[in-house]
Amino acid sequence: MSKIKILVDSGSDLSADYCESYDITVVPLSLQIEGRTVLDDERFDSVKYCDYLKVAPQVPKSAQPSPQAFLDCYRRFSDQEHIIVITMSSKASGTHQSAVLARELFEEENSTCRIHVVDSASTSFAISMLAFHAAKMREDGRPAAEIVTQLVADTLHIGAYYLVEDIGFLIKGGRISSIKGGLINKMSIKPIIGVRNGMAYNHSNAFGFQKGIARLVSLFQNNAFPGSDVFISHSNCPAKAKALEEAILRVAPDTSVSARQMRGTMCTHAGPDTIGLFFYQQQFI
Repeated sequence: MSKIKILVDSGSDLSADYCESYDITVVPLSLQIEGRTVLDDERFDSVKYCDYLKVAPQVPKSAQPSPQAFLDCYRRFSDQEHIIVITMSSKASGTHQSAVLARELFEEENSTCRIHVVDSASTSFAISMLAFHAAKMREDGRPAAEIVTQLVADTLHIGAYYLVEDIGFLIKGGRISSIKGGLINKMSIKPIIGVRNGMAYNHSNAFGFQKGIARLVSLFQNNAFPGSDVFISHSNCPAKAKALEEAILRVAPDTSVSARQMRGTMCTHAGPDTIGLFFYQQQFI
């Protein structure tokens, strides 16, 4: 059986306990906060960060790991036969390109360990779901090439949907115009942002949070593969994540649902008080 290491970036929202359980390592992005560069690693407090985002004078930005950061990680696991790297969508972050450039540098100095870089075409727990599947296939003894082929196929069937509460943050970050944002706020509209083909798009809108929850549940109920696990991410709004979890369990009591706090990278992109829903779906909708 091949020795295979699995890497993801911090846009995966993978927590330390998951990393330990599945033997996965996170390569952190960094955050630019008021002129300071802070790593989005296991020491970063994303709960306090969400509170800061609500009052920040400027919306922070995330920055991909450098090729050197990936190269250092590849060298760390150079005793493996294969390293599978699963990154944020290449259309949303330069992380994928950094991982590819580092692979080219690594291959010049190492001929025994092969690097496979997989574009998740998504964000957050969609990346983690790919990593979990990769870990399961590794445990089953499947070869690296077969695992990578399956992961690429998986990317066509993982749904990622975000219910955005704080429109003000999106306006401040320039993701929504102030005119459109003001209208949305006035009408109490909650956007549902989907990820398709590696890009975020406005999937639909809901009038109020409760109808937003109902819309997410409907997306799951009508489109999920039978028996699909469900993952929920949230940016410091555990009560909202719990409400979504309970609503899903009411319509599908046997579903495995896990809710976790976002790491700093996704808090920066999604804004505070956002919840994300992830599941295997029949097709993109």
